[in-house]
Amino acid sequence: MRLFIAIPVPESVKDYANGVRQRLQSTDADVKWVEKENMHLTVKFLGEVKEDQLSSIDKELQKVGECCPAFMLSLYGIGFFPNKNRPRVIWMGVRGEIDKAEFLAERTDAYLATLGFEEERSHRFHLTLGRIRSDRNLKMFMHQVALEKEQLKHHSFRVDKIYLMESTLTASGPIYKKINSYALLG
Repeated sequence: MRLFIAIPVPESVKDYANGVRQRLQSTDADVKWVEKENMHLTVKFLGEVKEDQLSSIDKELQKVGECCPAFMLSLYGIGFFPNKNRPRVIWMGVRGEIDKAEFLAERTDAYLATLGFEEERSHRFHLTLGRIRSDRNLKMFMHQVALEKEQLKHHSFRVDKIYLMESTLTASGPIYKKINSYALLG
């Protein structure tokens, strides 16, 4: 099974991000858009995991929840990976209590490292909107992105839990399933 740890975002934030996505989609750029129901902030991607590792992962994520406090984030800005000159992924960033988000990611790394999962080199919290597949209508797309950036509103939300998620890849895109939820109680 293919697993990752995610920060869920509330429906109101997904609705807002989806509105931005729809306006960008109107440019008919060649982008594989993330479905609204799949929007989240990734804490850590685990990759392929054997089912018999689930209980150990569950125990370690419970420890993460016990030591990490809840915190506030808000959507902020639009950016690209690797950069705007060679855009391949478009995302909305977050700001707020980033130090607490970093602490959450560091604790997740540390506890899961005991099970053999590699620690991340850096954590870049973002809400992926889509993956750019070609340069079709890219100029118009980038113009619309600039307009969206000027009009962005900051949607704050409380992060008080993380999810262990399963990702099943299909021809029409990934299907995500929540395996478990861990309250942030620290």
